[in-house]
This record gives sequence, structure tokens and C-alpha cells, in this order.
Amino acid sequence: MFRRLILGFLLAICVLMIGEIFKPLQPRATWRTVNDWGAGLTGEFTIDNPTGSEIEGWTLRFDYPGRIEGISGATVIAQDGPQYLVRPLGWNSVIAPGRSAAVELRLSPGGFLPRRVKVDTKHVPALEAVEEPDEIFMPGESRSGRAAQPGSPGGSGGPASRLRYGAVELIYRVVQDYGHKMESEVLIRNNSWETLRDWTIFLDFPRRITAVQGGTQTAQAGDNHRLDSDSVLPIPPKGELRVTLWSEPGLKLDPPRRMLFRARSGSQSRPDFNYAAALQMSLYFYETQRSGKLGQTRVAWRRDSGLTDGADKGVDLTGGYYDAGDHMKFTFPLSSALSMLSWGGLEYRAGYEKAGQWSTLLETVRWGTDWLIKAHVAPNELYAQVGDGRLDHAYWGPPERMTMKRPSYKITAKAPGSDLAGETSAALASASILFLKEDPAYAALLLRHARELYDFAVNFPGSYSESVPAAKEFYPSRYGYQDEVAWAAAWLYSATGEKRYLDEAVAIYKDSIQGRLSGAAACWDDKRPALAVLMARITRRDIYKRDAEQFLDYWTDGRLGPRVRYTPGGLAWHNEWGPLRYAANAAFLAFVYSDRVADYRSRYHGFAKRQINYILGDNPAKRSYLVGFGNNPPMNPHHRASHDSPDNDINNPANNAHILYGALVGGPSSLDDFDYEDNRRDVRQNEVALDYNGGLTGALARMVMLNGGRPMAVFPPK
Repeated sequence: MFRRLILGFLLAICVLMIGEIFKPLQPRATWRTVNDWGAGLTGEFTIDNPTGSEIEGWTLRFDYPGRIEGISGATVIAQDGPQYLVRPLGWNSVIAPGRSAAVELRLSPGGFLPRRVKVDTKHVPALEAVEEPDEIFMPGESRSGRAAQPGSPGGSGGPASRLRYGAVELIYRVVQDYGHKMESEVLIRNNSWETLRDWTIFLDFPRRITAVQGGTQTAQAGDNHRLDSDSVLPIPPKGELRVTLWSEPGLKLDPPRRMLFRARSGSQSRPDFNYAAALQMSLYFYETQRSGKLGQTRVAWRRDSGLTDGADKGVDLTGGYYDAGDHMKFTFPLSSALSMLSWGGLEYRAGYEKAGQWSTLLETVRWGTDWLIKAHVAPNELYAQVGDGRLDHAYWGPPERMTMKRPSYKITAKAPGSDLAGETSAALASASILFLKEDPAYAALLLRHARELYDFAVNFPGSYSESVPAAKEFYPSRYGYQDEVAWAAAWLYSATGEKRYLDEAVAIYKDSIQGRLSGAAACWDDKRPALAVLMARITRRDIYKRDAEQFLDYWTDGRLGPRVRYTPGGLAWHNEWGPLRYAANAAFLAFVYSDRVADYRSRYHGFAKRQINYILGDNPAKRSYLVGFGNNPPMNPHHRASHDSPDNDINNPANNAHILYGALVGGPSSLDDFDYEDNRRDVRQNEVALDYNGGLTGALARMVMLNGGRPMAVFPPK
């Protein structure tokens, strides 16, 4: 009786702790210092709305041991010593799901940062009719108050005036002075990843504007002029637009006394995708990959298969998932996919529930973790692979008709694999959190195996692909095993709250990973990006935030170093072999980091949405890369079971016999958005695999939270 009480108490503590780590998304304010010159500083708060509903009003409370000298986007409504309470101006008070608002401040003295920052959306005073004060940029003065460089960016005229409005820069310069009239221009430079539309420029300009090119003058009152965008001239991401002005009189080279800029960002037509259906399909893909005795299944063209797996070693290795378009079972990429699926469920349960897919997610993860438990036959033994890759790939037909030998391979204390054991430990530990409230007994079983596998990884170091040469040709471990061991420790800390796991993750990270994320791509083998984001999320420490942002900046704007290459249509393109899976994984990590840690003008959040929308069809080719979804999706992925050849021929039949709903294909094999062919013989473009959908599925759940959608009532379609 006493033991049961203790166990119940410990379970309750664990539930509370995990509930705190993976609590529902809440609005968050992030401070960024723009300039600190000692006597004062300028900076901005970004108020993010990661929830699935619109914020219709908010207040911001913070401490600062000085004065607010200037504020834009809000007004101070209360002060008590160092404590300030500000409220947004009317135009800044509503924050759509997944968007942000900004409050810019000039403070004195410098040398300090705002502390104890809190956003409140529940106790909001009624808005008053408060007009925003003009944002004044004096001639020769930059946004930060320091002098701008005269004459830049060049030309025959006088000094230039610069204005920075978030990620947009305005540069005014005189092009030519004719005496009786003058030609000048305003260069609008869009440094963001959003298309700018419906922009407006207000000028305090002591001249009469007689003509405008690149925009339209819509109002003039005295020296005040309003210029509006030409609807046919949007400003693309990282692009610019020159607005040429002809004015009278000439002989005046001074720039405008004031400039004010407003714009609407976003696509010309917001993508209209049914994200709930896409999520439904992505989970269905995993069902098509099931091995063993299937029981009741939605996949009418699949039957029981692989029923003697493990017999060569006298163990039961039936069940689990086939890896890709073949019939191999690889524990490493399976475990990676399961850890990402579990993480997505922990972060974005509301998206799964909104799409009616929560129970399907649990079934999907459990089918995989049940097999991992089978494969972990002893504390220091784990099966790494079922099947011979060469024999398997020589057969082109469904798994129900395969007859080749399927040998089994394992890692042991004498033939270790810390990377594989660590990855599998992480998969089971993350899944134990997912099932903690749903099935506590199963969660405890998962956690026990996760602990044993972690100890196996630590006590017997080594690379699995050296111990299992059969796996080396297909899934070699290229990035060492430290990242997987630290990844396992971080998840075990999340599952148990035991400090020793966090200490071990911190130590491994510092010795082997810190500062080495530039140019990285999140995938089944490289856990450094996911680990950095997870550690930043758990600890909030700058060391992990810097590394996570180094990774995310590489995938977005390259602010801290190199940047991934982009196709003209906006795909973050890492390399020619399955670039969409890298983009999808980066999108999921960007969502988690922006929602749970920090974001800057929606840089990471916007990136994530664009990559998912690209995959679903918002791209120059106007095609979906998710099989069975959207416009012109792939019909012939590199997949034996769905092709269902009757005679071991990759070319017969011409088109796949069955639709592999939800499978993510590799995508364009070059920086050309149109360099994709729906051809199952092209493995780089049309491979599908468990790990391809791992991060994608969680990202789709986030998109459901942001945009809604409905699952298909009859699925798969008859």
C-alpha cells in the first residue's frame, strides 16, 4: 500500500513537471537592443502570438531603472518607480495568430535591459482614441540617433536620409537638380522575407511634387505629401523599389524633414490549403509503412508481411515500419522519426485535436515504439536492422510477396553503437511523455527501456555503422554519436526531471557541439539543430539560444554567417537529395523556437510557414509535393508497395497502382523550382521515407492551429 502511494505521488510530481515544460502556448514578449551608447539605448519589444486565436488587446509590463524618452506603437499608461505599464495604440492592438506586434523604445540611461517582462491579454483597459506621434527622422540622422553618412548611397545630389522601419529601409536622395525643378528618389529596401504590398509613405517635404514614378501621390496638404503603392508593383522579399519624384522648385538639396512608412506584408493571395487534411494524410503515410500482422487497417492494398522477421536469430522482430520505398527495417531513422513525431505532439497537441488526429498520432507512435521495445532484447543489446539491403533492393514488388532472406543485425557491448542506442533512448523517452497521461503504465515501460538504452550508449561508446557494416551503405553515422547521446539525455531530463541527465547533456554539448551549427541541416543523423532548440527550450540559457539561432539564421537570412541557398520561388534548398525533408525539419524547429523561446519580427515563424506552404503547392510550379494532396501532386513515388508491380519491373505498370497519401517526396533536385519530374526511377526527387515526414507532421499540426481546416470525412477516398 505504501509503495503504491509513493509511486502515485512520484507520478503526480512527474505529470506536474512535464505539464510545466510542455504547457500550452502563450503570448510572449522578446526584447532586442538596437543600439546602446551608454547615455541611452534604443530597442524594441516583439510581442508574438503563437496561439491559434486572435489577440484583440494586450498590455506590456516591464521594469527599467530609468526613463522612457520615446515610444512608438504604444503609450505608457502607468508608472510606479521602475515599473512601466504600456498599452498598444489602436492600430497595433490586434495580433493575428502566428503574427507579432512591435513596440519601439528609446530609454535612458543605457547599460541596462528591461526585466520582469510580462504580456497580459486578460486584464486590458479599454482603448482610447490615442493618435500615434509622428516618427521623426531629422536630416542626416539615422534611426538610432547617430548621424547617417552624407551622400550615401551616392548620386549627384546632396545628403541622403535613411529611415529604418523594422526590416524595411527607406533611403532618400537627390538624383539631379535642374534649378527650376528637381529629380529625387525614395529607395524602399525590403530586408524581410515577406512580400510588401499596399505601402504608404508620408513626407514632410517643402516642395510641390509634380510627378511620381513607381507609386502614386494620393494627397498633399501644404508640405505634407502621401505616396501610395502601385498595386502592380509589390516589393518581393529581399527586393527593393525606387520611387522617383519630380518636384519644384529646385536648388534645395535637403532631404524631407519627416518620413513615415506603413505597409502590409504577405502574399498577394493567402494560400488556401486544408492543413487538417494534409496532417491526416501525413499520418496515414505511416500506416502504409506498417509491417507484421496488420489487423484492422485503412490501407486496403496492404496485408500481413514480414512474419518471420527475427527468426534467423530466434527473436520476434515482426511489426514496426518499413523504412522507405523498400522493405528494410532500420532502427536509427525509425527512432529519429518517432522522436520528432512525439515532440510535435507534445508541442502542438491542440493542432492534432483540432484536426481530429490526436488518437491517430498516438497509434502511429505506439506502433513504432512497440517494435523498439521488441528490438531491445537485453539491457545492452538492440537490433539495428532487419533485411539485407542489396537483396531487398533487387526485388521490386510489394512486401506481401517478398521471398528473399531477411537477416537481423544488432549492437552489443562488444559491438557497440552509442548513436543508435542514444537515438532509440530519445524516441522512447519522448514517447513516454506523450503517453504519460494517456497510459501511465505504458509510459513507465517506455521510460525503463529509455534509461537502459541511455546507459548502454554511455557505458559502451562506439559508432553503430562500424559495428553493423550492413547498415553503413544505407544509413552511415557521419556526425559521431555525441549528439544522439546528448539528445537522449535531454529527453530523459524532460521525462524525469532528474538533474543528472541535464548535467550530462550540458557536458556533452559543451565538449562536442557548442558553436558548430552553422550550415547544419536537421536530419535523422544530425541531431545538433534539434538538440540546440530543445536545450534552449528547456533551459533558456544563452549558449543554446545562440547555437539555435545560428542554425535558424543559416536557414533564414544568414544574419550571423552563411545562408542556405534559395530557389527563386522561396524553397530553402540544402542539397539535391530530398531537399524538402530538410526544409520541413527546419520549419518544425523554427516553429518550436519562435513559439517557445524567441523570434525577431516573425523571422523564424514566417520562414516555417513559407516552407510548409511551398511543399503544399505555394510555389512557381503550382504543384504539391505531398502525395494525394492539393494541385498536381506526385503520383509515382519511388515506392514498391504502392507501385505493386506484378513482375518485379519498376516500369510496369506505368503509374503506381495505389495512391500513397501523405508521403513527402524529395522535391526539386536543383535550384530551379521546375526541376522536378514525377518519375519513380529518380530516387533523389521521389524517395519517400519515415524520417521525411517526421518534422513535417508536427509543422502541419502547427499550421492547423494557425489556419484551421477540416479532415476528410471519408478517408482514404473510395
